[in-house]
Parts: sequence; structure tokens; C-alpha cells
Amino acid sequence: MTRSRPALELKGRMLPITRVRVLVADSAAIRIQLAEMVRQMPQAVKGMAVVIDSDIAADLDALLAALREVGIQPLAVSEGPLADAARAAGLPVVSRDSGKSAAAPAPAPVAAPLPVAAGRRPARVVDEPVRSGQQIYAEGCDLIVLNTVSPGAEVIADGCIHVYGKLAGRALAGVKGDESARVFCRKLDAELIAIAGIYAVAEQIKAGPVNEPAQAWLVDGRLKVEAHKI
Repeated sequence: MTRSRPALELKGRMLPITRVRVLVADSAAIRIQLAEMVRQMPQAVKGMAVVIDSDIAADLDALLAALREVGIQPLAVSEGPLADAARAAGLPVVSRDSGKSAAAPAPAPVAAPLPVAAGRRPARVVDEPVRSGQQIYAEGCDLIVLNTVSPGAEVIADGCIHVYGKLAGRALAGVKGDESARVFCRKLDAELIAIAGIYAVAEQIKAGPVNEPAQAWLVDGRLKVEAHKI
């Protein structure tokens, strides 16, 4: 008897998932903001996988339609006011704590080797520039880039991200839900910064310390970007 070839192959690579938090139940305002995101960075928006999170009641069908129209792929909805509508729409409902690791103090942004927290690997260090179209992922650890991150490039880490050159691409820290993760850079001009799925795009970032040393972290579930010498 001939053994058939496997029909499926499972691989353990962790892909970044963005959390979309609904702040207002205004479908028109949501569409306007999505259109602006597409205008600023169409490549980042198209195909973005998201989990919807909300503390308010909103029209989930309208929200799903608006997200899908711009190429965003809703995967699930967090527990809360939209849970029943999500089940009716055939979407999974997930715990808000799913994937979050235990909070730990963010490591200091220094060039010396960083202490390794329990269960976390030594930091991944990248010496070369991260060029447009490249994606660097530090699984289970921090990521240290000793050079520049070009526009169109993406650096991703389960822990913190340190960029000792110009950050002009996208930086996604704490992608498995670690809200204590931070992003540090020598010169900020990013297309997108995200921590634990909460993100800011270029227009929001440019209101802060552009072309200066900066750090980004979460405060009460909101992304904060400020000048910070490294």
C-alpha cells in the first residue's frame, strides 16, 4: 500500500497580530481614519491581521466591512460588548489576557549585554542595516539593531527593540502580548511603532520627537512616544 503524502504541514512561526481598539461607535469616523492609514502606508495596512477589542457597543458588521474594504483581516474579537455579535458573525471570541506574558521591567537601553529574564533568550543582535523589504524577528527575546532600519523594513521582537541608528521603517515590540516591552531608537522617523498590538502610524509619530533619540512604551493601554537619550 502506497503511503499518501501529508495534506498539511504545521510550523511554529509566530506572526505579529495587531489589536484594534474601538474608541468611538462612529462608523463614519472609523472609515475616515482607515482611509488615512491606507494613504500613509498602504503596504502595512493591506493584509494586516487584527483582533478587535472594545469596551463600548458598536456596529460590528459595519466595522468588519470597513476593515476588510482596506485589506485588514479580522481574526477574532476580545471578550466584551462585541462578543455576541462576533459569535453571530462566525468570529472567535478570545480572552483579553490571551498571549500576554508576565510583566517585567524593561531593560535599560545600553550597548552592553542585557540581563536575560527568566524564560527569555539572550537578545538577538543585528550588525548590518535592515533594508527595505527585509523583516527581522527576535523570537522569545529582545532585538538590538546596531545600524539603521530603512523605510519599508520591519523589525519585530517578542521583547524590546533597540535601534542604535535611524528607525525609518516599522518596529513591533512585544508581539506576543508583552505590554512591558519598549522601543528605543537613536533617531526616530518611523512608519509605524507597535507594542503588544497597540500602534501609532507615521502621522501620529511625527507629532513627537522626530529625528531625535526616542522611546515608545504603553501607559494605561495607550502608546506613548517621547524623547529619550540613549
